[in-house]
Parts: sequence; structure tokens; C-alpha cells
Amino acid sequence: MEHSDIKIIAVTKETTHEQTVLRNLLKMYCYEWSQYNKFEVNGDGNFEFEKYASDYWTKDGYHAFLIAVPDTWAGFVLFDKEGFIVHADYDYSMAEFFVLYTYRCSGVGSHVAKAIFDSFPGRWEIGCHPKNTSSVRFWEKVISEYAAGDYEVRLSCPELQYHDGTLGDVLSFPSRNASGPVA
Repeated sequence: MEHSDIKIIAVTKETTHEQTVLRNLLKMYCYEWSQYNKFEVNGDGNFEFEKYASDYWTKDGYHAFLIAVPDTWAGFVLFDKEGFIVHADYDYSMAEFFVLYTYRCSGVGSHVAKAIFDSFPGRWEIGCHPKNTSSVRFWEKVISEYAAGDYEVRLSCPELQYHDGTLGDVLSFPSRNASGPVA
């Protein structure tokens, strides 16, 4: 897929259609994620995390973006300045990153991640559930390429314990110089 075909679209207080799209994609993400973290649905059939989605377009320091490819949605990115795992003095923490199966291994996720890092300069943390091996491989490859070896990996980090009790891995790195906002 050509990088020029990939769009990164901000979700804001004013973009109600994009908020709806994000909430719909979030259901798919939570379902997929439940196999690793053992999330369950509540009495209304929703995952608990879904109620926090609006934080990403209402709170300062929180960011939400949709990923689009020609004529369709392909995923989303959520990150903030509060969810730090190891480094309290870092600038950004990747909360959630989701690419639909159709677009995985096509370069979409890698392109979007690198564009986000370039657009938000500073120091980043990304937590990974070690049982989600495709996510672990994705982040190790993307960050290794992006940071040119200037990154840290902490395995089985006690500061990152998932809902299922598993200790997560944390990747930390500085972004390159910014090229401007993505949206």
C-alpha cells in the first residue's frame, strides 16, 4: 500500500462522526484484546474500557486518531501524557494501537506509528502483553527501525501488570525531530 493512501485523522470534541467510528472500532479491539487480558463484558454487553474512550477527545494531553485507507477505516491510535509505566518524566504513553486484520503486515501500522512519533516529539513508552506475540514483534521491529537502536526494553516489568496478572514488557525511546502535526 502506498503511504500517500494512508490518512491519520484526529478525533476531537467537534468530530462526532469520528467519535462514533472510534467507539465502534474500540469494540472490535476490546474483543480481540480480551484473549490476552481476559477482559469480560458488563451487564450491557460492553467492555469496561469503552467508557474511557471519550477521555481521548475531552482531556488535555490525550490524543485519538483514526487510521483510514482509501474509502475505509483501518484502525485507531490512542495515547496520552498520563499513562506512564516506568518513566514518570516521559512525554507520551501509547495507550492503544489497533489495525484491522485486513491491513496488518501491509505497512499501514508501521507508517502510522512512525508518523505519530514524528508529529509528537519527545520520549515515549509502549507497553506490550507478552502473550500478544504479533504486537510484541510489531513494536520491536517498528521501534528498532525508528529509533535506530536507541531504545530500551524491560521484560516482565513489575510496574506493568495486566488484568490477567501477566507482567508486561515496556519499550522506551526518544522520537526523532518533529515534522509537524499529522492532522
